[in-house]
Amino acid sequence: MQLKRYSIASFILMILVAVAVYSVDNGSISFDLLGMHFPNLPVAFWVIVPLFIMYLASLLHMGIYAIMGNFKLRRLNKDHEKMMDALRDSLLGLSERNYVYKSDAYKLIGKLVDNSLILPYETLRSIGNEKIDEALELLRDVKEKKKVDIKKFHLPATTSIAIQNNLNRFERGEIDADAVLSRPDNYGEIVCVKAYELYIKTASVGSVIKFKYLFTKSSLITFIQRINASENGIQITNEELVSIFSILKLQVHDWIDLSEAMSKNMLPEQRIRLFEMLSENNDDAMEGYLYTLYDLQMIDTANEILNNTANNDYLIFKAYRDLKRANKHYDIAIFLRRSC
Repeated sequence: MQLKRYSIASFILMILVAVAVYSVDNGSISFDLLGMHFPNLPVAFWVIVPLFIMYLASLLHMGIYAIMGNFKLRRLNKDHEKMMDALRDSLLGLSERNYVYKSDAYKLIGKLVDNSLILPYETLRSIGNEKIDEALELLRDVKEKKKVDIKKFHLPATTSIAIQNNLNRFERGEIDADAVLSRPDNYGEIVCVKAYELYIKTASVGSVIKFKYLFTKSSLITFIQRINASENGIQITNEELVSIFSILKLQVHDWIDLSEAMSKNMLPEQRIRLFEMLSENNDDAMEGYLYTLYDLQMIDTANEILNNTANNDYLIFKAYRDLKRANKHYDIAIFLRRSC
């Protein structure tokens, strides 16, 4: 539209100049230039020829810069789309992002966005961009535990929004523990651990051991309390338990918590033998063994073990031993019980 106006104005100018020159000199002229002979034509014609050439040159100049500007605008538009994608990915918690920007205007902010996670205020409902608004809506719906269609976002199972959505689905009963544990790559470790905590309450020993890499201390205690239980009870050998314990990095106090959990239903003979096995190869399990002995009133055995230790070892147990010798009878759990 602007080019049309420019052309009309240029032609009007050339006509006006031709008319003005013709009114002053209506003669004609011919000449030679650079070895070329130019025919005898009106002076007004030869005056407007340079103007017409300048008009064509200006068109060429504007055309070249229009093309260059169009390419630049296309780069900006593409970078803008990439930026919207990067902002959406940052909102959704995608970790692997590497958008390449062609324009300097986007390179700096793009690098920052690609290495950031955006946590918007809850009051932000929309910004007027479809991609961003969809991401904001998804964040709100998942936080409010609504049923959402998350597949179209193609989010890895490791993103926080996918994890929370799968936890929501698990709580609503849309997926069960068997489905989660049979396809762990589709749900991620956090969801699998959550499902496993429910799974171990009723699953068989073989099924539980199949996924033993998902054990946590909390789920392990739940599992141990099923040994010889009247409801959903299980039978398991000490060797299998030792194998399970080796999965976790248990601390000294953890062994005491496990011994306390075993006291619910495990036979005393199995419990004692288990800690004998554990303490032979694991010094940290010795406190659990001593706790077990005192808890089961195996006083002489516990005292004998303590008598063969260094003066600065197991001081709490030695203090308890001395209280027993002084006829001060307390429950060992008062000194050592910890919540799991």
